Amino acid sequence: MSDRNFPVYFIGAGPGHMKYLTMEGKSALQKCGLVYAMEPYPETFAGLLSGKTVHDPFERVFEELIGEVQDASRSAPVGFLVPGDMTVFSPFLPLVEHFSERSRVIAGVGTLNAAAALLRRTLDMPGVSHSVVLTSPKHLDKADDNRDLSHLASTCGTMVLYMNNRPLDQLAGELSAGFEPDTPVAIAARLGMEGETVYRCTLSTMAETVGEDDIFGFVSGDPSLAIIIVGGVLDARSDPAFWDKRKKTFWDRKGRDS
Repeated sequence: MSDRNFPVYFIGAGPGHMKYLTMEGKSALQKCGLVYAMEPYPETFAGLLSGKTVHDPFERVFEELIGEVQDASRSAPVGFLVPGDMTVFSPFLPLVEHFSERSRVIAGVGTLNAAAALLRRTLDMPGVSHSVVLTSPKHLDKADDNRDLSHLASTCGTMVLYMNNRPLDQLAGELSAGFEPDTPVAIAARLGMEGETVYRCTLSTMAETVGEDDIFGFVSGDPSLAIIIVGGVLDARSDPAFWDKRKKTFWDRKGRDS
C-alpha cells in the first residue's frame, strides 16, 4: 500500500497531561502505529500509547526522522505529540511543511490556555489591558532585529514568556521598562501533572518567591514548559457593567432585528 494513503498527525498535547487532549486528538492517536513523544508524554499518555512504538523525535536528525516516518506510514498513520502549543514557538513546522497535504494538525489545549484556566483569568480586560505579547527570552537572544524584552515590555499591557532562560532578578530588571515593581506575576509549570506548581508574586518579588526551585531547568537541563504571565489582569477586578452593556449592544439588538 502506498505511504500516501496514511496521514501524519501533529497532535496538540498541551503541557503534558492527556486530559488536555481533544476528542479529535485522542481519535487520531488511537489510529497511529508509531508515535513520537518527548518526556513526560510517554509516561503521562501511557494509557493511550500502550501497544504502540514510541520514540523521542529529538533523538533523530531531520532526514533520519523523515525516512523513519515514511517507512512506518506505509502501514499505519504516524503521530507526533506536540508539546506546549503548536501555535507559538513550535519546532514541528518543518515536518508539517515536509509532509504537506499528508499533514493533519490537530489543536489541543495549549500551555497558555491551561494556565489561564487554572488562574481563572483572561489576559485582556477593558481598562486594564488590550494588548498581549507572547515572546521568548531565548528566541529574542537569537534575533537580529534589535528588539529586546525591555522594548517589548514597554509596548504591551500583558506579557507571556515562554522558555525563560534568564535568572529571575535579571528578568525583572528587563521587564521594568514597561511594568511597575508591584505588577502581578504568575509562573506556572507541570500543569495538570504531579508536581503542578503555580507561583503568584509581583515583578519585584519574583526571584525571592521562586527561590531555589529549578522550575526552568537551569540546573537539571530538562526541557521546561513553564510559562510566566505578567500584567495587571492577574488581579484586576472586572466591571459587571460591561456584561449589561454587551447585552444591550448585542442580544437586545438581535431581538429588535428579528
